[in-house]
Amino acid sequence: MKKITIKAYLLVFAGMFAVTVNAQQKPTGSKKFGKPFITASNYCGSSEYENHLKEIDPKRAEKEKFEQWIAPKVAEAKAKRLQKNGQETNEIVTIPVVFHVIHNGDAIGEGENIADAQILSQIQVLNEDYRKAAETPGYNESPVGADMEIEFALAKRTPNGLPTNGIVRYNLGDDNGWQMEEVELIKAQTQWDREKYLNIWIVDDIFTAGGYLAGYAQFPAESGLDGLEDQTETANTDGVALGARFVGSKDYYPDGTYDDVRNMGRSASHEVGHFFGLRHIWGDGTDCSATDYCADTPPMLGPIYGCFADLDTCPDDDQPDMIENYMAYTDDACLNIFTVNQKDRMQAVLTNSPARVALKTADSLVPGTATLNNDGAIYLLPFSTDCSNGFSPVLSFANTGSNTITSATINYNIDGTAQTTYTWTGTLEPGNDARIELPLMGVQEGDHTFTVAIQTVNGATDALADNNTRTNEFSFEALEEELIFVTETITVTVQTDEAASEVTWLLLDSSQTTIASGSGYEDAPGGVLDVQVIPVDSNSCYVFAILDAGSNGMPGGYYSVKTSNGTVIKENEGDGFGFFDYAPFGVNIVLDNKSPEKVLNKIVLYPNPANNVLNIAITDGLDTPDAYTVYNSLGQIMDNGTINSALQTLDIAKYTNGVYFVKLAKGSDTKTLQFVKY
Repeated sequence: MKKITIKAYLLVFAGMFAVTVNAQQKPTGSKKFGKPFITASNYCGSSEYENHLKEIDPKRAEKEKFEQWIAPKVAEAKAKRLQKNGQETNEIVTIPVVFHVIHNGDAIGEGENIADAQILSQIQVLNEDYRKAAETPGYNESPVGADMEIEFALAKRTPNGLPTNGIVRYNLGDDNGWQMEEVELIKAQTQWDREKYLNIWIVDDIFTAGGYLAGYAQFPAESGLDGLEDQTETANTDGVALGARFVGSKDYYPDGTYDDVRNMGRSASHEVGHFFGLRHIWGDGTDCSATDYCADTPPMLGPIYGCFADLDTCPDDDQPDMIENYMAYTDDACLNIFTVNQKDRMQAVLTNSPARVALKTADSLVPGTATLNNDGAIYLLPFSTDCSNGFSPVLSFANTGSNTITSATINYNIDGTAQTTYTWTGTLEPGNDARIELPLMGVQEGDHTFTVAIQTVNGATDALADNNTRTNEFSFEALEEELIFVTETITVTVQTDEAASEVTWLLLDSSQTTIASGSGYEDAPGGVLDVQVIPVDSNSCYVFAILDAGSNGMPGGYYSVKTSNGTVIKENEGDGFGFFDYAPFGVNIVLDNKSPEKVLNKIVLYPNPANNVLNIAITDGLDTPDAYTVYNSLGQIMDNGTINSALQTLDIAKYTNGVYFVKLAKGSDTKTLQFVKY
C-alpha cells in the first residue's frame, strides 16, 4: 500500500501542474491520466540520486571527502594542460557508449522506443559539445571555453564478444512511467561492463518526489577511487538515465518526439558531465558562497530556467551568470560551453577513476565476431504486493541467441524456498521477446526476496549464465485496520473556492488507474460543487488525492470522502491542505477476524498444472487454514499436514500423472481445490 500512495502522489504532482517558470507541455499522446505532461523543476535528478545512493550505502564517500581527494589530481591535470599548450596534436579520448532502450512494446520509432536515428543524433550532439566543434551549436568563442578532448562512439561488440550496433532494446515498461528506484532495478539487470562502456538508459517518464526528470547520472565517487577510505561500490547501476523525450536533437532528427525546450540533446551533455565528475555550476547550495570547484564558472544563486541574457544573481562577483554552461538548467538552445577548469576536473576523473580510466582502453569499439546458439535472457519487471499481499511477477523472456527458441524452463521461489518450475513453449525468433506472467503468489507481512532463473533453453543448457538469474527485494505491509471500510460505493464531495480552475482531484485504484476525477472547473464566485458517487470493489485498495495549483487549498471550501452509510474516510476544510492532500484506504478487506469461509476463499494453488512442487498460497497473508489433505482421484490420501504460513510448499515429484485434490480445513469449514500433476 505504501508504494501505491507514493506513486499516486508523484503521478498527480507531476502530471497536473506547472512547477517551474518555464513549464512546458508534453506533446499530445501523454499516457498520464490523459492529462498534459508538465516538466518539473528537478530537470536533473543527480543530486536526488546521490542522496538515494547514500541511503542504501552509508559508506558512500561524502562530497567533502571526494573533493579533498580530487583537488590535487585536478591541479595535476591543469599542469599537464598548461604544458601541452602550443602542441599541434592533443590526445583525443573516445568513449564507447551503449544505449539501453527500455520500452513497453511500442514499435521502434514510437513513444519511448525511439528510433536509431534519434540516438545517432544524440551521439552527434555529444561530440559537438565535448569537442567545441566549429560551426555547430556546441561552439563558443568564450575565453574560458574548452575543447574537452572527449569523443563518443556506439559500441561494436557486446561484453561477450558478439557484434552490436550499440543500441539494445528491452520490452520491460508499462504506461505508468518509472520511479527512480524502479529505473535502478532495470539498470542493474541490463548494465554492460561499466569499465568498457558508458551505459545510457533511455526510459519513459522518470519521476521523484520533486516531479519529472530529464535524467540523472551516477557520480564517479562510486567508482572505487583510490584514497577514499571505507567506500563501497554500487557498480551495477553506474551510468546515465534519460527520459526518452530528452534524447537527441530535433534539428538533426526532426521526426522524433521531444520536450519543448530540452530538445537539442543537452540533457545528455549535462548528465555525462556528472558522470565524469562535474557539479552543477551553482554548487547545489542556497547562497552565492556555494561552489562547483571550478574557478572560471561565476557564482550563481541557484538553478536558472529559461534563457535570460545578462542575468547576475550574485552581483558581488561582477560577472554575469554563466547560463550557457552545460551544467546549468538553462534551455538547450542557450547551452554551448564547458570551461577550462571543468575540463581539468573531468580529465582528473578520466585519469584517476578506475571505472572511468578503463573506458579509454576498452576494446568495445572493435567489431564483435562471436556467435551464440541457444541463449535466452530473462528480465524481471518491477513489482510490489497489493493491499491483500498477492502478486504475480511479470518477466520479459528475450531470445539473445541465433536459434529460434521453442521451449524454456524457468525456476522461481520466494525467500529461498523450494523451486517452482514454469515451462514456456512457443516460437521466439532471435532478437524478440515474450512477456510471461507467473501465477498468483502470496506472502506474509515483512521483507522478502523473489528469485527467478532460466534452467534450460530448447531442452539444453543456456549458452550464457550471466543473464539468467534475477532477484527483486520487496516487502508487504498490511493495511492498518482503521483505514479499512465496509462499503460498495464512495461519495466524493468537493466544494472549491472561487479559483476552481486550480483544483484537481483523483480516485485511483491499486494499479494507479484513475477510476474517478474532477478537474477543468471554471472559476466562479462561490466556487464549484462537485459530488460523485463511485462504485468500488471488495478486497481492494484506493487512494484519494486532491491538489490546488495555487498552493493555498480552497479557502471557504471543503472536501470529503465517505462510505455509502456516511462514514468519513477523509475530510478537510479547504484551507487546511495547501497544495496537496491525499487519503489511502481499503474496501471490505477482512483482517484477523475473518470467518473460516472467507479464509478458505482466499486460497490458490500454483502452478497448476504442476510437476515437482505445488504451492498453497493464502492471498491476503493475514490468516491461514488449519490443515490440508491431498487425495488422488480414487480418494486415497497422498499427504496431509498443518498450515502455518501464507505459502505452503508440497513435494509432488513422486506423484503419478493425473488429477488430485487438496482439501483445506478452517475450524469446521472445508474447501476442496483441484490440481493436475504432469
